[in-house]
Amino acid sequence: MPRRTLHRRMRAQGGCLSFMIGVLALAALALVAAIVITNRMGPTRDGQAPQASAGPESGYVDANDPPVDEHQLVLTAGSFVEPGGNIQVLTPSPTPSPEPSPTPEPTYNPDDPYGLVRPQPSAEGFLPIFRKANTDEHMIAITVDECSGVAITTKFAKKAYDFGAKLTLFPTGENVMRQGMAEVIRSCVYGMGFEIENRCYSGRAKLYAANDLVMASEIWKQSIAVSYVLGVKYHPHFLRLYGGDGENDGRTHAYLAQNGYCGVAGWTFNGGSMDNGRIGLNIAPGNIYFFKTNENDLLKMELLMEEARNQGYEMVTLNKLFGYEENEMEETSNVLAENMPELEDTAIPYYFMKTGDCTWATNLLQQRLIELGYLSDGSADGVFGSTTAAALSAFQAKLGLAATGAADITTQERLFADDAPTVDE
Repeated sequence: MPRRTLHRRMRAQGGCLSFMIGVLALAALALVAAIVITNRMGPTRDGQAPQASAGPESGYVDANDPPVDEHQLVLTAGSFVEPGGNIQVLTPSPTPSPEPSPTPEPTYNPDDPYGLVRPQPSAEGFLPIFRKANTDEHMIAITVDECSGVAITTKFAKKAYDFGAKLTLFPTGENVMRQGMAEVIRSCVYGMGFEIENRCYSGRAKLYAANDLVMASEIWKQSIAVSYVLGVKYHPHFLRLYGGDGENDGRTHAYLAQNGYCGVAGWTFNGGSMDNGRIGLNIAPGNIYFFKTNENDLLKMELLMEEARNQGYEMVTLNKLFGYEENEMEETSNVLAENMPELEDTAIPYYFMKTGDCTWATNLLQQRLIELGYLSDGSADGVFGSTTAAALSAFQAKLGLAATGAADITTQERLFADDAPTVDE
């Protein structure tokens, strides 16, 4: 089966990528002067919950927290080329590849007793998506996203600590570097045994729409921020995507696998949307609950934990739920001296694409439709919507194929062929 090349090294640009990474390294050296939290934070290992700051909260950001830009990491997106910048996006051409083998059904392995608990990848080249554990044990995982302010995050941590729950936190890198958040993160990890995972550096990052460099930097910078405030090289196991969009993006999965991730973290229930009177009915073994750091979700989380405790459930981290070791923490002299791993040359087979997909492969398909005149310039956003489906239908009709508007393998082979017809032919 032919496959599309999802990443091409831009050697013709004369080492542009290496130069930008060098600029990043120089920018990181200014970090000590830029971050005022450095002199304030000491690791908390005494098992005490962090103390909440006084003051009101407003929405998802604490009103008493100082502005983000006063204490933000120098590792900002501006250190990289943003989508639409001067890194050229190349439309892939098919290359031969063998027919992929189907993913085998899991079987019990005494050397890996959690093999049946964990989800399986959907296809070759993909990591698992963790939405629920296949277990009968009375265990659930409670996850908290964003960690948008010091005071509100502290409230979540203290509430979980009171209930004996072990949270899995998915802070953005920007929020990790909020003034005062280092103390909270350190207390959560060293004092309460919580787990920290990756939620990208920016709050609304859309990896499926970004070029290779920005996609990689969003993942890498968040892990560097966490490592920096913890004072170790911290190895995350899971990535959670904004809104869950792009969970089936093969390029993101390839970069995660390259960097040792276990998979993509989804959820069973959005805890903030649960009805207060029916929360107990939404509790079942292996469930994963998603909360954001706001007062409404804090109340829902408290109700969930109370009901879970009454039903005899243990509230554990994702690592514990799926049988992984705790995140590795290596001693390091200077985590900021590390270079960002580039996305390696990666290719995945063509696969069926349809309306609703959010992937880099969709972006490449849209780029090709633009080249051939079926889509207007600037319409490549990685989202397979009705406009993309209509353009693809027109291309299929031009070839005498069934105008389904879905990108089956035959359509993609013809679309990326050298003799693909333009809209005017």
